[in-house]
Amino acid sequence: MEEVSKNIAQQQRQMPTFELLFKTYYPALCTFAYDFVNRHELAEEIVQDTFMKIWEKYDGLDIQVSEKAYLYRAVQNNCLNFIKQNRIRAQYSHELLEQLESRIALFSLPSHSPAEKLETSELELLAEKAIRKLPPQCQDVFRLSRFEQLSYPEISRHLGISINTVKTQMTRALQRLRDELLPHLR
Repeated sequence: MEEVSKNIAQQQRQMPTFELLFKTYYPALCTFAYDFVNRHELAEEIVQDTFMKIWEKYDGLDIQVSEKAYLYRAVQNNCLNFIKQNRIRAQYSHELLEQLESRIALFSLPSHSPAEKLETSELELLAEKAIRKLPPQCQDVFRLSRFEQLSYPEISRHLGISINTVKTQMTRALQRLRDELLPHLR
């Protein structure tokens, strides 16, 4: 019981210091994170997650540099980890979509049984339904890329948006389609 009381007392002493760190650096760290991830809500989430991780180990932290440098490095590392994980997810989504497209192409061959043709048409309907659920710009980018075989620069010119926006929209489309269609492919 005495140990619990000491922990509570220690946390109460640390709270003002941690709160001051948060209030002092949070806005600037969000701006810093935004430079990496280009989305405000995601930047805020990464910074909040960084502060949560710091709070969880606040007692045992032995910071060898300034608090500011430590916080910026921690946020930078979390941003880079997110970007790395996002690239892996995007690659996986791309591979899954190619798998789906090849399955649809295989089933489209005329030599298949009526049951296989039915499965193919059901899969095509599911894919089309999933595509229609995408936001309009995301849907346009996906259709131009996959059905019109336009490159990202061509899509950028066609829609009047930046290539980075095309890449972002394509990543979102692939992620959402993967989430929607993966259960049906198993």
